[in-house]
Amino acid sequence: MRRSVFVLFLVVASLPGTFAASAFAESEDFEGVTAESKWTVLHLRNRRLRGNQSLPAKSKVKTLNELNFTGPRPGHQFVLGHFAIDGEWGLTNGYIQKSKGKNAALQLCWADQFELEGIIEHAEFGGWFFLVGWDQGHGYSISNINFKTSGSPWFVSEMRGAKSLEDQTVEFDHFKWKGEQPFKLSVAENELKLVVGRIEVFKTPLDNYKPGMVVLGVYDTDYGPKPIRVKSLRVRSLPNAVKPD
Repeated sequence: MRRSVFVLFLVVASLPGTFAASAFAESEDFEGVTAESKWTVLHLRNRRLRGNQSLPAKSKVKTLNELNFTGPRPGHQFVLGHFAIDGEWGLTNGYIQKSKGKNAALQLCWADQFELEGIIEHAEFGGWFFLVGWDQGHGYSISNINFKTSGSPWFVSEMRGAKSLEDQTVEFDHFKWKGEQPFKLSVAENELKLVVGRIEVFKTPLDNYKPGMVVLGVYDTDYGPKPIRVKSLRVRSLPNAVKPD
């Protein structure tokens, strides 16, 4: 594992005007799922669905219409930089995937300490991210770019004022997410961990983590955005063992 100065995955703590009140100091404007101690299924592929369609009104996950931030490498042709939504998510044969545009973000839930797990399929090349603890421009980003010839680095970065902090960005060893894989993303006692299949991709403390929104997104690169398809997702809260300051 090595430390560096840029990040690709987003774990964000706040998005203004997107959530509803909850037991976890939730933003008053939040509308969506709040992680609870029991598992909440956010999506499960319906094999009977065929063709392309919009996310249903009753869907627990939602396309975000507005999200702007600056990642660790503004202007870079591959690493996450300036992000502004111009796309949407929809259903294709029961999978959730980007349906329009090149930069799209999917609101998953609001959470404090949590576990998010499911099955996501990755193909080809491009950039994508998670945001955790996202609230009013503060949180953490987790991002990943899959290069054609130089591997697949992962980055975690703290963000404030909707901008990545250079001195709070960590690069992790390359790991290529191949095809359809189960995964688990968790924040437990303010420690972030990602496991894909049986591989622990990284584990790192989030010193300034607070409750916020969890977001999945794709962003444009010289390769285009990463083609990903979500087969299933579920989330639950974990006991908060971190004492407030």
